[in-house]
Amino acid sequence: MTEENTDFYEELRPWFELKVSEFSKEGYSNIETDDLILCFKSFVWKHSIPSYYYQQVADILNASVNQYFDYKSLEAQVYNVSSLEEINFEEFF
Repeated sequence: MTEENTDFYEELRPWFELKVSEFSKEGYSNIETDDLILCFKSFVWKHSIPSYYYQQVADILNASVNQYFDYKSLEAQVYNVSSLEEINFEEFF
């Protein structure tokens, strides 16, 4: 990751933290800010990042837990997980 990209996501960090706190209030307390940022980098904004700051903020605020779980499901399918015993499902409940 380049320094410019780091600054870009660090500038949006307060919005990611706000969204993580919303998820926590909904009962998903194991979702962390860095996980959500990685979700946006690898999944939501993989092909195109909105041009304007207000669009980026709107995307973050409109993100759903389902989007995050879609990303985590895809991540589990793509990366080598040899068995279900290796996944800690307790994190999700």
